[in-house]
Amino acid sequence: MPARIDRAVRRWLAQGRLAAVAILMAAPTVAAPPPSAPPISSAAEAGRSFDRGDYAGAVAAATARLRASPTDTAAALVLARAQAALGRFDAAYTVLRGLLAREPGDADALYYVAILGGVLAQSEYDRLLAIAPDSARAHQLRGDLEQARDRPAEAEAEYKAGLAAAPGSLDLLIALGDLTRHQGRFDDALGYYERAARMAPRHFDVVYGRGVCQSYTQRYAEAVTSFREAVALDGSSAAARLALGHALLQSGQPAAAAAELERAIALEPRMHQAHYLLGRAYTADGRAQDAAAAFERARALSRDERLDAESAVQGSDPLGQTRTPLPPPSPRP
Repeated sequence: MPARIDRAVRRWLAQGRLAAVAILMAAPTVAAPPPSAPPISSAAEAGRSFDRGDYAGAVAAATARLRASPTDTAAALVLARAQAALGRFDAAYTVLRGLLAREPGDADALYYVAILGGVLAQSEYDRLLAIAPDSARAHQLRGDLEQARDRPAEAEAEYKAGLAAAPGSLDLLIALGDLTRHQGRFDDALGYYERAARMAPRHFDVVYGRGVCQSYTQRYAEAVTSFREAVALDGSSAAARLALGHALLQSGQPAAAAAELERAIALEPRMHQAHYLLGRAYTADGRAQDAAAAFERARALSRDERLDAESAVQGSDPLGQTRTPLPPPSPRP
């Protein structure tokens, strides 16, 4: 799993992991069509037991139904949910994986297995904190939890403690780089990204984060190089193309900037910053009519007719990367 996705999963778990169990218990049951001959039990009977809160009875009824009809999808779903309601998450996960092996496109099974995956992951995190509370991974997890609670100082302390325990941790270097970058501490962030780059020079998060820091410190030629690397690593990243377009624009290359910003908009049509910067690129390239259309689209997306006010916002943080106000960038196009 890519590091940036893995961190997002941990933060999601910190905010809503217990709700997953409630979802499994409360989601509506899908009843199976009535069989031609009365079976020992039925998915509908199992569902009624589940709805009454009789989870053991639901397990028994669903199990009996599956003995008689092993391909009964509705019964398998009730069985998985009932096992989860009883806290038997491994058993529930096994049922769902078996169902998906037979019906890989079943939307309900995919939904429930995703929820259960989060619950199982949380149990492993709890084990980690209990068994190795001072390990680098434990500090990283606690840092992620503090981030989810919007407590950056506490998160930074945990990440640094983890890095002290494991100085070569790529995940912790990136986490510290991202955290300090979002605080506008670009020199600190660059230090972490450069250390990470020595271990993983072609890691998207590393080259992208480094480029953002270079851009906000007006080192645009270096930023262009970093963002070109990021785009080469992930051409589907609208954020990377937006950032490359901005760096090219600030470097006095409006035509090249416009091309990248157009690609960003093709990927994310409602990306307001891209339309605004595209208007600036068209203006610098002498394309007044195209610029007017781009600015109009930016206004429509922001629902704000005051372009001068919007210009101030975009000038202070054109890539939307920081959480603190910044001085305006260079007055170059």
